[in-house]
Amino acid sequence: MAARPRGAAIVLDTGGVTVEFARMENSHRVTLAEVARALGLTKMSVSRALKGGRGVSEATRTLVNATAQKMGYVPDPAISTAMARMRSRKRAELDTIAWLTSHGKPGAWRDNFIISEIHRGATEQAERLGYRLEEFVLNEPGMSPRRLGGILYSRAIRGVVIAPLREQGAIEGFPWQHFASVACGPSLTSPLLHRVSADQYMVVRVAWAALAARGYRRPGLFVSETDSRRVNDRWRSSLLGLQRSFSPDQVVPPVVTDDWNPEVFLRWYREHRPDVVLAYPEVCDWLKRGGVKVPRDCGFALLNYHECGRYAGVTHHFGHQGAAAVALVASDIHANQFGLPEVRKSVSMECLWRDGPTVRPLKKTRSR
Repeated sequence: MAARPRGAAIVLDTGGVTVEFARMENSHRVTLAEVARALGLTKMSVSRALKGGRGVSEATRTLVNATAQKMGYVPDPAISTAMARMRSRKRAELDTIAWLTSHGKPGAWRDNFIISEIHRGATEQAERLGYRLEEFVLNEPGMSPRRLGGILYSRAIRGVVIAPLREQGAIEGFPWQHFASVACGPSLTSPLLHRVSADQYMVVRVAWAALAARGYRRPGLFVSETDSRRVNDRWRSSLLGLQRSFSPDQVVPPVVTDDWNPEVFLRWYREHRPDVVLAYPEVCDWLKRGGVKVPRDCGFALLNYHECGRYAGVTHHFGHQGAAAVALVASDIHANQFGLPEVRKSVSMECLWRDGPTVRPLKKTRSR
């Protein structure tokens, strides 16, 4: 019979199952084999339970995790690193991260610049870390979040990246407890998962720093209620904060409206005469249709820059957002962190200004 570890005995009662084992001395690193021996299970069963693998009941998983915690078991970092390297050399289903979309059918999101860039960054990062990204559609005909979760679990896929949803809202019925999950952008309102998004409050600040340097004084913000909700009204809040330091003649009231049409916009523009407008591409077209020369009469900048060269604006680094989402999922998988987080991580990506023909150029200072 194997010698029992030295120290006072501990009795653990979990779900009606009582386990008695000895407390380890502080200098002793508890091994997986010792946890297995205390429970009368195999090392493989304990390992699967700790990693949330399939083929292990919920009761066994709960008991194993509680016992390992009481005994002071922590994974050996050297072994974890070696296993991570081994995983990076293969491309099996165990190494798949699910890319969840809500556009009704596979690939329907590809004409969306933002989502396509996030997917590109996520795919490249997944390959760097030894994973592959595979798309699954939440609302495909005949599919439900609960059923899709069961499919992923049966395939031993434990990582999930949620692409920006087609419409802001919740995902209900998905078995989050089995997965390491991260949402891209602010469109998922429930549950509260880890999230990667642009620093939306700084979008207006970054834009205004560049525009003020070009001599603009009276910025105007014109956005839809839907887009404002998506960013938790951070654009308007940011501009109102800036306007506290403006002189009265600089202040142009920002507009957030569901009445999204050129007549409403041009009426606001002609009443307040901003010298630069922060908005979305169609608003630039409305300016031109109203006889306003851009940028001679009024500048224009995108709140969400597209790499097309037609506008100036703020880039949100969507590819980096996708990469950060995959890195966060992979980190949680390696740490055996599954389910809804007790404390949500929110990763904010830095925004940068991009010049374009819709604003006047920055004046060059003459060297003496």
